[in-house]
Order: sequence, then structure tokens, then C-alpha cells
Amino acid sequence: MSKICKSCGSYYDGDFCTKCGYGKQTKSKALEKYKKFTKPERFMTDEEKKEFYDRQREKNKQKAQGKYTDPHARRNALIIIAFIAVVVVGAVLIKNGTLFSSNKTDVINQYFSSLSQRDFDSFIKCFPSEMKKEYEDERETLGYGKEEYMREFLKDFTEEYGEGFSITVSCGKETVLEDFSLSEYKSKYGSAPSVSEAYSVVADVTFSGAKKTDNFRYNCYVGKVRGKWKLFNLEYSAGIIDPTMEIENPEQYADSSSLSEETNSAEAQ
Repeated sequence: MSKICKSCGSYYDGDFCTKCGYGKQTKSKALEKYKKFTKPERFMTDEEKKEFYDRQREKNKQKAQGKYTDPHARRNALIIIAFIAVVVVGAVLIKNGTLFSSNKTDVINQYFSSLSQRDFDSFIKCFPSEMKKEYEDERETLGYGKEEYMREFLKDFTEEYGEGFSITVSCGKETVLEDFSLSEYKSKYGSAPSVSEAYSVVADVTFSGAKKTDNFRYNCYVGKVRGKWKLFNLEYSAGIIDPTMEIENPEQYADSSSLSEETNSAEAQ
């Protein structure tokens, strides 16, 4: 006997309307999954409890064997490994001086700048660790503060050029030192750093103050220690400034200890 569909009004035979589908039974996977675990343990029969515990034991066994793992665990592990690799590579590059490497003349500029600014911390950073420690120990032994130590260190220059004198430096010719020895350094300090490169750099330094202005030439000896350039020694080079030493406008220099009024005016600008 035909039935009238309560939804669309059509006639249909069977259990559901063939036109609109009214009355057709459907199964929801989400509903089945929900129903499967809705019965609390305390309401289970002994047989149901046994099946439930068997399933839990099997899951725990599979989890212990690695079959049940966090889907993000592998990704997180790869991120951690990649991060560690980047840190290690970065540390090696920094140590070797490949990353954030400095120019050999930077430490010379820093040295004279620290003197001009009376900056003790910047001053001792110019030297290898053994020399740095010697300056720090000397300051502590004398009982000086950092500013007081720098004033005492520059006392002769202050008397010569006047209070508040300034220092400017211009680096010139660079000569690589193929054969160098740190035996005397080690004899003096007890140990010596590992130096990968060494250079002699010509530096023209101007001391200018209220009393007078002088120009001097120094040979600065620098070495690369753990990727950073350090200052090992300075030697005053007396005599007339020679164009072969690669100084710009050598005709401006009258002698090794003073500048003409024209040079002083140019430096001041």
C-alpha cells in the first residue's frame, strides 16, 4: 500500500520516500564513535570491563613499541636538531672569524680612541687575554678606579699637550708577517695565544691639545686570535715621513713630530 510522504507529499512504497529521502535511516560515524565510549566504567558489566581493560593493555603495548606516537613529535625533534645545528655552526663561524669578522685596523683605531676617551674597558679589550689581565691586575694592585687609572696612564701626555687633549689616527701600509715568534711573549706572560695571522700596520697618530699638536708614526703589530684582531705591540718610528710608506699628501708633513698650520686646519675640519 502506498504511503504519503510527510515531507514532500509524494506517494511512495517501502520504508522511505524515493523522491526526497524522508524516512531513510543513516549512520553517523561520529555518532558511532561517540557512542562507543560513552558508557562509564562503573556501569560496565564484568564482560565489558574485561574487554575494556584488554583494549587498554593493547594500546599501552603498542604505544611502548612506538606505534602510538605524537604526530608532531618528529617535526618537533627536527626543529630542535636544526636549531642546535645552527647554534653550533654559528659558534664555529664566530670563533674562526668568518662571521662578524673585524678588520685588522679596527683594533688600532679602538686603541687610540680608548686613550682619547679615557675608556679603560675599551682599552684592555684591544689586547690578548694575558696582556689584558696584566692591566687589570695592575689597576687593582694600585687601588685605582678605571678613570683614575687612565688619567695616571696618560699623565705624561696630559703634561705635554694639556688637559683634554685628543688623539686621531690614520692607518696606512699593511705588511703580512710570514715568520713571527711568540716565544718572548710566552716567556713574559707564561702563556701565549694561538695566532692565525699577523700583520705590521703603519699608523700616523696626531696628538692635539691646548699646548701643542704633534704627529707621530707607529708600527702597530696585530694578530688574529680566535677570529678577533688583537694588538700585541707598538713601535715609534722616528724620521721624516716617506711617500713610500703610503701616506696621503706626504708633502704636508714637515717632520716626524709636528704638522704645518695647514694640516692642523684640515684635521680640525
